Amino acid sequence: MARFSLLREEARRAWRELRGSDLSPARGAAAVAIGLFIGSQPIFGCHTPLVLLFCFWFRLDAAIAWVAANISNPFFAPALLTAEVQVGALLKRGEVLRLDQEVTHADAWARFAGYMFLGAPVVGIALAAGGALLTWGVVSLRRRFVAGSGLGPGPYRLPPDTPPWIQAVERVASRYCPERGYTATQRARFHYTRIKLISDPVARLVADIAGEQPGALGEVLDIGTGAGQLPLLLLDLGRATRVRGTDWDEAKIADARRAAAGLPAEMWRADAREAELGEADTVLLIDLLHYFRLPEQDAILRRAAAAVRPGGRLVIREADPSRRLRSVMTLLEERVFTAIRWNRGERVRFRHPQEFVALLEALGFRCDVRSAWGKTPFSNVLILAERPPEEVGAHHPC
Repeated sequence: MARFSLLREEARRAWRELRGSDLSPARGAAAVAIGLFIGSQPIFGCHTPLVLLFCFWFRLDAAIAWVAANISNPFFAPALLTAEVQVGALLKRGEVLRLDQEVTHADAWARFAGYMFLGAPVVGIALAAGGALLTWGVVSLRRRFVAGSGLGPGPYRLPPDTPPWIQAVERVASRYCPERGYTATQRARFHYTRIKLISDPVARLVADIAGEQPGALGEVLDIGTGAGQLPLLLLDLGRATRVRGTDWDEAKIADARRAAAGLPAEMWRADAREAELGEADTVLLIDLLHYFRLPEQDAILRRAAAAVRPGGRLVIREADPSRRLRSVMTLLEERVFTAIRWNRGERVRFRHPQEFVALLEALGFRCDVRSAWGKTPFSNVLILAERPPEEVGAHHPC
């Protein structure tokens, strides 16, 4: 029953996303105008993708725009195309065509297609202007009697039986996208955060490492934090008392800072090879080391280990390159996301987890390697390295 309720709420959220933000007269008119203009162009098969692209970007009502774009349906298309051809002929020749005369197939392709592509933008602008004016009037009248409601992707009412984990993810994701005034980039970050935290098993694994008691992870330092969604989730769940995160991607750190506003959190831009780390009870290196050369990986690992307080832990997630098909899938995913610059790594270079374990054990850590791929097709493993409590007079090799 809980799963059905969540699916129902997700369907409602998807519908709200299609509807954009509050349907004001201006936004309604713009949505209809875009739909009519795109739908009247002779680019069949491209109408729906273009409508969705423009509406999502400008937060317009995609459902209304899609309906308007269907002006080129089989019932209206003949009249629409004829009007476009005639307008094109009028613009080019100064007179309309006599369609009662016999026209050869070659002549139709040579002349009619050119007239149609010339006249389509003009007809589209006229339809868009008329549709926008009509929509403006209708929505203005409607708003006199019906109060508008916010339709943004911010917090929304979850079913009462929603698991606490999903509630926490929802709260964290909502911090990346204000309920009002959000941008297309913020909306993308909001959805990415939700999908990432729910689908990636590392979030649950890290959250439960030290148990579920409040403050179990103490102060958390996340090196290569991206937009900071993992440490902020740990803070929301009460597993962390304070969080700090660093990343070299300025745009992601800017998102992290906005999301962390008002929380015991610090986010700053820095290169993991040079960042001033300080100390923490739990240090995270999640999907970071493989972006560096092997000597740099060792150096970063040593610096992260030195940042762990006595009795604390270092948590590393990396891919195991010996897992055959899983390893191939992981490498392919990383190369794709690096190529499109979503992950701004210099390279992708995996190594066997036991190499990290050997280095950490030489530094006095106790290590445990666990599978971390969950239901995904990847080869990720989690290395949990615990630093023993420092005894009086003892000197740690870090």
